[in-house]
Amino acid sequence: MLIEFALRSEKKTRNMKRDLKGPLQLKSFVFGADAYRLCDLLWKTEKEWILTRQLMRSSTAIGALCAESEHAQSKSDFINKLSIARKECNESKYWIAMMHEVGLLSEPIAEKLEARAEELMRLLTSSIRTAHANLQNSKAA
Repeated sequence: MLIEFALRSEKKTRNMKRDLKGPLQLKSFVFGADAYRLCDLLWKTEKEWILTRQLMRSSTAIGALCAESEHAQSKSDFINKLSIARKECNESKYWIAMMHEVGLLSEPIAEKLEARAEELMRLLTSSIRTAHANLQNSKAA
């Protein structure tokens, strides 16, 4: 059965009490929350545990790693946390594609989630590149 699912707007999340610093943390938080709600729905309606656990784990790890990077012990640690978040994001894209391929997700939902994951990949890549450049500049100085 194909699941139709409404993705949450980032604007609704902005009213949260938790202080999300910047677009990367906000977008990764919303992506993880949407994926969690989708997986919960699939558990309840399809009794599907294998793929949903994988997507739930990888998608929620992105935001957790971004939050963790906020208090990194060093610039290298910051880069490492964001690099792992990028790997988790890439893995999430894989699970979304797999769930679509096996008929658990409709094409519109899979495309929306994929687009959000791709946006996160771009933000993470940009942040990592900037952090690398800043690290190299601080070593040169």
